[in-house]
Amino acid sequence: MKIKNFIYFLIYFIFLFKVINGQNKTCKISVLLSGDKSDLGYNYMMNEARVLAESQLHMYPFSIYYEHLEESVLEAEHAIQDSVDKGANLIVVSSVIHFSLGVKYATKYKDEPIYWIIRGSRLVPTLPKVVILNFNSFELHYLLGYYAGLATKSGVVGFVSPGVGINTLSCDNSFYIGAKYARPNITFLDIHTGSWYNPEVSYKAAQKLIENGADVIGMSQDDMSVQKALMDSGGLGLGVTGYPGHYQFGSDVAYSYLTNWTNLFITYANHVINDDWPAFDSFFTNLSRKDAIFMDEFSFRVPIDIQTKTKIELENLMNTSYAPYKSDPILESIGLQFSGNWINDTQFRANTKILQSDGDSTVIYFGLYTIPIEFVDYPESLKIGVTVVSGFCIFLCLISMIIVIKFKEAKVIKSSSPIFCLLILFGCIVIFVGCIMFARSPTDGSCRSRVWLLSLGYTIFLGNLMVKNWRIWLLFDNPKLKKRAITNWKLYPWVSGIVIIDVVILSIWQALGEIVAESRTGIDSLTKYEYRNVCASSDQGSIALYLLLVFHGLILLVACFISFKIKVVDIEEFNESKPITTSVYIITFCLFIVIPIMVSSPTVTTQTTIICICALITTMLSIILLFGTKFFKMITIGLELGQTFVTSTKSSSHSQRTKSSKSSNGSGPKNNAFGGNVLNLDDDSDEISSEKEKKKPIETNPKDHMAVFTSDEETSKASKFSSEQFSREQINDNIILDNNNNNNGNDDDEKQKDEREIKEEKLLVSEIQAKRLSLEQNGQTDIDSNDV
Repeated sequence: MKIKNFIYFLIYFIFLFKVINGQNKTCKISVLLSGDKSDLGYNYMMNEARVLAESQLHMYPFSIYYEHLEESVLEAEHAIQDSVDKGANLIVVSSVIHFSLGVKYATKYKDEPIYWIIRGSRLVPTLPKVVILNFNSFELHYLLGYYAGLATKSGVVGFVSPGVGINTLSCDNSFYIGAKYARPNITFLDIHTGSWYNPEVSYKAAQKLIENGADVIGMSQDDMSVQKALMDSGGLGLGVTGYPGHYQFGSDVAYSYLTNWTNLFITYANHVINDDWPAFDSFFTNLSRKDAIFMDEFSFRVPIDIQTKTKIELENLMNTSYAPYKSDPILESIGLQFSGNWINDTQFRANTKILQSDGDSTVIYFGLYTIPIEFVDYPESLKIGVTVVSGFCIFLCLISMIIVIKFKEAKVIKSSSPIFCLLILFGCIVIFVGCIMFARSPTDGSCRSRVWLLSLGYTIFLGNLMVKNWRIWLLFDNPKLKKRAITNWKLYPWVSGIVIIDVVILSIWQALGEIVAESRTGIDSLTKYEYRNVCASSDQGSIALYLLLVFHGLILLVACFISFKIKVVDIEEFNESKPITTSVYIITFCLFIVIPIMVSSPTVTTQTTIICICALITTMLSIILLFGTKFFKMITIGLELGQTFVTSTKSSSHSQRTKSSKSSNGSGPKNNAFGGNVLNLDDDSDEISSEKEKKKPIETNPKDHMAVFTSDEETSKASKFSSEQFSREQINDNIILDNNNNNNGNDDDEKQKDEREIKEEKLLVSEIQAKRLSLEQNGQTDIDSNDV
């Protein structure tokens, strides 16, 4: 009795263990998709089945999916392995192209509690945990082909498929036979894409068929790109992906077949949970089973008679003994053999030949379609805009150069060193030419030349601007009244040195950078079938390019410093600090825009546009600021040919001289060594009280000048004359100082006598000044403390 009770207890315990174990067992689904889960086609329907099965079975942990696996076998292998690692125990390989891969991993994990649904056409007798999924797509394409034969107005229908190597041609032939049954004299066009999912190629392939007269097109692609092309041309599309096409395109989809894989997923998920997996099972479905494949309703745009005839043919197909797509005698023309009333099923599914024309119908085979890669240039608006603006700016520069040459003796031009003004304008012209090169499609030559042009242009422009104002700074900021003669020939080496440094850096960049024009796809919102030429360089070239930017940054900093220092110049014609500073600041600001752009690497078109705009704006504004104001003064004030330059404000050198004069000669207006008046602006007693007198300009004569312009050739001639004059001036100076010291406190008569002697000296000095003024030429400023 005890033994009997023990046996009952053991049986109950085993039963209870199985019940508890069965209740705790879960199913985690992993779905491998060949394309995009949102393609509104085959992959969408497969992923929808996963989501619905997870929801209805309350699956936890949640199911997973992988998409775009057609693009790489390695990605597909990784997806399967990752599914196993994440605990998936029901793995669905949804694409027939991954059949072999699915079998490989099912064999690898055949002893593990992992179950498989693999789409294919044959069973695997060694793998009991594998279910083969397939459906009769041939009858679906036959029926849609039958509709196409009825609906075509041109008598031409087409078909787009992946083609040999991806799939067989049985679907193509089935569609053709269906169209031929509806219209015996049909013309059939066939083309391949080489992929289940490639929207760009599919769309273009469909366009090619449309161009050749097709107005109804079938397909075996995973998305609706083919039908989209047909609908874009005004035709009615077909739903050939399993997705209800009217949900997206409405009445533009004439007729569709639908798939629903939810029941398949739920059925086999329950087998996993209940641990009653059917060994060596298969899931082959068709229209007659009505479990996963259905036909949708017609669009109201389809004529009733066509609807009626198509529905009759659908009813015929419900009888599995009716299969014209694999029983038509024309199939023998491509070497297929009959087995009874039908072509041998294995041969039919594996067929890789397209049917040929017969006595009534015509077949045109286009083969594999490839999209020609098209070159996409910069936008025409960019090229035309930059060229026109640059050309206009070059014209203005040339006009400005002519004005500078013609009116080089004008006071406002002479004070700005005409030769350097011409060099500055030449640098601007080089910059504008560089902008034109930048807006052109890159070539090996233009990739190098445009950087050379822009860099050298800015170097010539800023280098000459900096050097000419450096001379002004040295000459006028002269508290100790040292004689300084800085000729143009002394400045040319400095300009040349700056240009040489730029040339050296550019040469290093070109030698090490491997500068070439490359054709690239996928940039600037281009498709993978469009390309654009871009300039490319090695890492060494990038380093040299950054070094070039640093070099130009240093030039800008030095230019900023010099423009600040020449603010002390009290002669308006020489004081260009404001326009120079503004120009340098604008260039610096744009430089800080260009550098981040080059580092962040935006779209090539945007990068080119910003560089051209910055170069054009900065250079043009600089020309307006530097030369526009000068030309405006020439128009409003006059040329003032041959006039000297006088001071109207205080400078550091002038302040130092007036202080020296006050300490030696006392307060009040004083006479200099030449007998001229010294402008004593530090003497508060000389301030003009009335507003009218304050606005009155200072009256001077030629001997009151501070700056004398002499040409390089005249410098040597004038030096001898200056030395003789210097001795005379020293004697005169001593005489005047002695007279001032001896006559302090004398009566008015003696002062008048001294003044008569000074007037005599003035007459002599006037002759000397006249000589100097006659030697004025464009070029250098010679500041002599004895001239003050």
